[in-house]
This record gives sequence, C-alpha cells and structure tokens, in this order.
Amino acid sequence: MTHRCPVDSCTANVPRGVYMCARHWRMVPSPLKAAVYDSFQATGDISDNHREAVRVVNAAEAGRAMPGLTPGMKTLTLWQPWASLIMIGAKPYEFRKWNFTDKPHLAKLVGQRIVVHAGARPPKKLELEDIIARIDEGESALVADIAKPFIERVLDGEIKLPLAQALGTARLGHPQKSFDLFKHIVADSDRLDHQMYAWPVSEVQPFPSPVPSQGAQGFWNWN
Repeated sequence: MTHRCPVDSCTANVPRGVYMCARHWRMVPSPLKAAVYDSFQATGDISDNHREAVRVVNAAEAGRAMPGLTPGMKTLTLWQPWASLIMIGAKPYEFRKWNFTDKPHLAKLVGQRIVVHAGARPPKKLELEDIIARIDEGESALVADIAKPFIERVLDGEIKLPLAQALGTARLGHPQKSFDLFKHIVADSDRLDHQMYAWPVSEVQPFPSPVPSQGAQGFWNWN
C-alpha cells in the first residue's frame, strides 16, 4: 500500500510507513527528522513535526526557482548573527584564517556572487554582548550605526534570527590581510585566530524570504 509524498507538486508514491519521498526527505534538517521520528513513535500518527517538515521542504523547493539562486552556486555558511549582519549591510568583511585565492579552483570566486547561509547554531548571549563591546571600543569592522541597534534588538528578543537557512547573495571580493587593511587590531568576534584575512562582501541581495537548507564547512555547492 502506498501514498503520495505530501510535498506540494510531488507525484512520487511512497510505501506505507514512509512519510515522504527520499529526495524530499533528504532536504529535511537532521534535528527535524529526529523530531518526526520521535513524535511518530510516541503517538503513531502525523504530528506538527511532520507538518513542519513539509513546510520546510516546500519553502526549499520554492527557493530552487528563486532568481539569482542556481544549482551549483557556491555557498558559505556563517554562524548567526554574522550571516544576518552581512544581509543588512552591517558587515562588509567576512574574516577567515585563510586566503581562498590560494586554491586555484576557488580563486575564480573573486568578483562572483555567492549564497550567504546562516548555520543551525543559535548565537550565544555572551557573543552578542562581545560584539557590542568591540563596537564601543573601536575594535570592530562592523558598520556601527547599523550593527549595534540590530544586535541590541536581538538581545532584547525583538528579532529572531533565521537558522539553517539561505538568506541571500553577495559579491565576494579579493581577500586582504587584516593588518594591511586596518593597521590595527580589528575583530568581529572573540575568535581571534579567524581574523587573519578579510574577505570583502558587497552588493548584498537578500532573498524575499529565507530558504531552509542544511549547511557545511567551507564553500559548498548549492543544490
């Protein structure tokens, strides 16, 4: 006995005891998959977790057709709130401890648009407070008059940051050594070992709505 995959426009038939087709199930974030399993084992019935999985996959499918977002496009996952700070124009540089142009297959990304993806890890209160302290002390490369009120609203609970979602695209510039660029110590976080190179990010284009997706380390291909 089979039933149709519950994802919109999907015509695949799946066997009894399987909620959705394999292709769409792979698009469900791992924590949500676990929640679906747990709720089904507890009740033996469809739950809000099942419905949330369908909503996430439908949103991801809608994102596949989003202008400017194509399969194979290079994507970079950042922790929050730094991903959102890029998207609001408050973070003109992404700091890393390596120069991606040292790798020939990545050097071609200079001048290209990449997808900015927010990781699944929620920000910590101490991290948010550290960002504000660095701005106040003049040790941050963030645009202060945009970043500080935004972080304050996150701390106050007025803004809920999207997690495990693609937020938009930005144009990636040529990495520069941080000390050559700023001539003094600048850090957007307490991860000082990641402040060796400043990667310019500009011409930010947020998506109309975030697209759910799992992330990865380094550059990865949007699919």
